[in-house]
Amino acid sequence: MAISQKKNDTMTTNYSKRWQLHIFTTVVGMLAMSLGIAQNQVSGTITDLDGTPLVGVSVFYQSSTEGILSNGDGTYTIDLPARADSLIFSYLGYKKEERWISAANSAITLDVQLSPQALSTDEVVVVGYGVQRKSDLTGSISSVDAEEIQRIPTPNLGQALQGKVAGVQITPSSGAPGAGAIIRIRGVGTLNNASPLFVVDGMLTDNIDFLNLNDVSSVEVLKDASATAIYGSRGANGVIIISTNKGTAGPTQFSVNSYYGIQEITNFIDLTNAQEYAILSNELAMNDGRPEVFEDPLIFGEGTNWQDEIYQRAPIQNYQIAANGGNEKVNFNISADFFSQEGIIKGSKYDRATLRINNQYKLTKNIRLGHNLAFSYIANENAAGVVGNAYRSDPTVPVVDSLGNFGNTSVRASTANPVAQIEFNNNFGRALRSLGNVYLEMDFLKDFTFRSNLGLDGEAFQTKNFTPVFFVSSIQQNDTNVISVGAGYNGSLLWENTLTYSKEWEKHRLNVLGGVTAQSFRSENLGGSRRNVAEEDANFYFLSSGQLNGQTNFNSAFEWAMLSYLARVNYTFDNRYLFTASFRADGSSRFGVNNRYGYFPSFAAGWNIHEERFFSNVPFINRLKLRASWGQIGNDKIGAYAGIPQVDRGLGAVFGPGEILNIGASIINLSNPDIRWEETSQTDIGIELGAFEDKLLVEVDYYSRVTNDILVSVPIPDYVGSRSDPVINAARVLNRGWDVNLNWRHQIGDFVYGIGGVASTVYNEVLALGEGREEILGGGLGVGGLLGTRTVVGQPIGAFYGYQVAGVFQNEEELSTLPSVGIEQPGDLRFVDVNDDGEITPDDRTFLGSPIPNFVYGFNLRLGFKGLELTADFNGQSGNKLINAKQMARFGTPNFERVYLDRWNGEGSSNTEPRVTNGGHNYEVSDRFIYDGSFMRLRNLQLSYQLPAKASRAIRFSNIRLFINGTNLITWTNYPGYTPEISSGSVISVGIDNGQYPIAKVFTSGIQANF
Repeated sequence: MAISQKKNDTMTTNYSKRWQLHIFTTVVGMLAMSLGIAQNQVSGTITDLDGTPLVGVSVFYQSSTEGILSNGDGTYTIDLPARADSLIFSYLGYKKEERWISAANSAITLDVQLSPQALSTDEVVVVGYGVQRKSDLTGSISSVDAEEIQRIPTPNLGQALQGKVAGVQITPSSGAPGAGAIIRIRGVGTLNNASPLFVVDGMLTDNIDFLNLNDVSSVEVLKDASATAIYGSRGANGVIIISTNKGTAGPTQFSVNSYYGIQEITNFIDLTNAQEYAILSNELAMNDGRPEVFEDPLIFGEGTNWQDEIYQRAPIQNYQIAANGGNEKVNFNISADFFSQEGIIKGSKYDRATLRINNQYKLTKNIRLGHNLAFSYIANENAAGVVGNAYRSDPTVPVVDSLGNFGNTSVRASTANPVAQIEFNNNFGRALRSLGNVYLEMDFLKDFTFRSNLGLDGEAFQTKNFTPVFFVSSIQQNDTNVISVGAGYNGSLLWENTLTYSKEWEKHRLNVLGGVTAQSFRSENLGGSRRNVAEEDANFYFLSSGQLNGQTNFNSAFEWAMLSYLARVNYTFDNRYLFTASFRADGSSRFGVNNRYGYFPSFAAGWNIHEERFFSNVPFINRLKLRASWGQIGNDKIGAYAGIPQVDRGLGAVFGPGEILNIGASIINLSNPDIRWEETSQTDIGIELGAFEDKLLVEVDYYSRVTNDILVSVPIPDYVGSRSDPVINAARVLNRGWDVNLNWRHQIGDFVYGIGGVASTVYNEVLALGEGREEILGGGLGVGGLLGTRTVVGQPIGAFYGYQVAGVFQNEEELSTLPSVGIEQPGDLRFVDVNDDGEITPDDRTFLGSPIPNFVYGFNLRLGFKGLELTADFNGQSGNKLINAKQMARFGTPNFERVYLDRWNGEGSSNTEPRVTNGGHNYEVSDRFIYDGSFMRLRNLQLSYQLPAKASRAIRFSNIRLFINGTNLITWTNYPGYTPEISSGSVISVGIDNGQYPIAKVFTSGIQANF
């Protein structure tokens, strides 16, 4: 039965007028009217030899430590120097170009073409609160060009970075449309939120779902304490700095980027067909002492393939247009983008429209006013729970019966009909988000720059879920329709004021930064539900259309704030010796008054050995740097009110002579005013090498990171009366490993080729959990309350814990002589007697592996000949384990994976797969359900053609590039599920496959053009 077309969603969303939006509107209006005063500049376009604009080219003066990056259309604008100087153009994989610029009195237009050559490290890198030459860096920072991330057809930057940065593990949160990614930088260093901080054009945020990839000009990943300590507690899990395209002076240039593609499921899980299911069901019934279910299993054929019924080929598309230009007074970059992705599961969809306005206004020669503003609107439809039901549904049941009614899959399998589930699902989400900043910069006293930055991040969202009246089975029915509505707001306000002193003289370069920042956060949720909506139509999906009786509602909110002081010194002597020191003090309202502030220092040093005279005669090594750093950073990612007691109203208690129910209020969470910041100490030692005229670049880092005073709840006696355990500083976690980055690129005539790779190792160990807390159990398996992970001292966070399988009991003799639980029968699993006491008890459980991979890697290949280019990206990981919890959750007689066909059905028939049953110790947590999570994936394959410059100009375009693309084409793995990338928001519940939305294989074609 075809799923009926969903009714047009005509819901109108009324969002509260938030003060943040008023500020944005006022500021944009003021800036639009501001004409400013002209300042002389150098501007132009940077292209390759074919006329293709180059994005993210470093542009800086020889005598300066600061510079800028070229925009999405290759344009740039930089102020004229105070005195004559060399202007440097540096780009990875191209020859460095140098142009002499005099201190002229009028604007200069300078277009530059770069020639492909070896890789270069003399480029400008964005760091915290500024930019710095890569040759002067003392911290561990990885840069990714815009071109690298824009090849992946995804709305999420995290997924686009997968396999491109050493020391970073990125796992898709799911394959659902618009899904994000779980990012872990150098392992998991806390038992709380381990996600990194994102900085978008200076605005600090924890969510970048709004970001359009075509707006991104560069991405820097800050990994060690020297690089991240300037962000204090916000940088405890690493920092990802994202720069977007900026406006440049010159004639307005337009760019168009678009693609269209088709998605399909990468692979299906091997499930039994109707005949095989009937055979196994009869055998299971007999093993459980019940009569056979089917009279003649052989009458069934293939039956219903429920995976075929819910999965589809689905379109994905993206369209962007951008304008970039300006004059001596105003520079602008404006872009608009629309992304649409239907899910490979019917009934799921994600649409996003974004608008970005990045402008800068010259008020005087020394004063600049600017803004980077992004607005996004997101609409999605969800299809939750369908994957698990399609996996378990009875294949002997048709989608619809002979009367046209949906088939009842609950008789034997105790599951909902997944097709009916999609049909009756009306789950919508809407969100309107604005993120950006307005800044003022002022140069004074020749070497000083003051910057004031006001940042805003506001999101208003709404959810609606309508369930109509329907009946499919006793477990899949609804006798009165229900409308549930939720609305809320998340907002953050950031105000930063920094002062920078930058000076060069003789052999010295000095940069000193100091500042004060303040940021506040607020979140509020409001919702309710009603029954018996007047009409089952989208126009009536409002609470007021339902009856008052039986209504429910909820409302919650929290807010917190931070105040910080920061300082940093960068010093370079003779381009050889490098020194960096930084300090940040963070105060957070999340902590009690006793320990509100945390103090986070860092120190780093570097040595450019290739600048030494004794190294000048080394024939093939032209760059060599040693660097080392140490620092401390904090983490406060706990609840907003952990440091103060919380009281709840509406609590009932029976007491008094008449034993009357009394309603009152009570403390539900005990406070701990002495809790303090988690503190992470990290040491990093690195080496950077360039050889064969920078055709080969190598970066190797060793790091060791110990997080102390991790915030963890500890048990207290029940008679205390607290709903949850108090939080204290108790745990310690170690992460250590290696990061390696290798790149080789060479040109022979018109032929260019390159190969690059990143690899990282991580060793994770819990060093302490605190008094009273011997273990942390987690990882719900969705069956019988079983938990799959156990976090203890000496093991990784979230390690799997259960029984080791020794084989299958073949006969009664083995049952009587080998250690057992005491309830087994021939054909049941035989567990290892770990403690050798002659019986199987819970004490025989042991650790069965870790979901944390100990090796993560990615590599890429590039071949280019004139305008034709072929690129391939691979990524993978190894050393981790996964739990296939889908196999364990058995209620009734759900469908079987085909591995069950190899079950024990008589002595000697199998020593690995037990007899088919629906319970007992065969479904305890054991390595029967644990698989190797290693994989390697062909992440992306792209073939592109750049039209010759003459051909493009003939049709009034500056350049045209056509491409075809394949994503997630092949995955090499032994895991039998949809994907070996199983994520979780909780660090103690990773790697458990309860039926995650599969990732998609994507084929796209598109065009990029400038005019």
